[in-house]
Amino acid sequence: MKNEPIIDVRHQRIIKEARVNNPKKQVMTIGAGCCKIDYHLVKEGWDVYSTDYEHSEVFDKRMEDYFDLLNYNIANIFDTKTFPVKKANTVICSEVLEHLKDYDVAFKNLLDLTEKRLIVTVPWKRSFDDTAPPPIGHCNYWDDKDNGMFKTINNLTDLAKPHSIYIEKIITKEIDIAWNQRCYLIIIDKK
Repeated sequence: MKNEPIIDVRHQRIIKEARVNNPKKQVMTIGAGCCKIDYHLVKEGWDVYSTDYEHSEVFDKRMEDYFDLLNYNIANIFDTKTFPVKKANTVICSEVLEHLKDYDVAFKNLLDLTEKRLIVTVPWKRSFDDTAPPPIGHCNYWDDKDNGMFKTINNLTDLAKPHSIYIEKIITKEIDIAWNQRCYLIIIDKK
């Protein structure tokens, strides 16, 4: 393939976590962007539903060599009826919630769309910040503690109840270390 999408450390970790307890090899990505994760899972024989809220010229250009391999759908996280399936074994939502004013509603809808495992990433503090107005820019920021500037990441723990949740701060690429950037990897396993 001419332009195979290159995945970073975060994408590799998300793919690893998607493989856990997923005998159906089924995933739905929400806010798929240019579908890097999706492409690599499809290559492994997974049933992948790629979704985003609109087409983007930038993403469409990046996907032109592999778009025909994808099951790509336009869907709105605030209307779960717009998704191609009612539930997927695993749902991935990477770098989306920081763009949504009603992120808590979106998070609940992510849980509703998930059969077994939900994998979410959001930036830590102002990592990877985009100051444009939402939904392009960021309007939510999380930290380990609520300090007035940032929401506490434990807020998502409350939203995930009664399910089990695991939260870890990870890097996305090596340069993150020098730039002091991270993202939170959040894994919710439904009980």
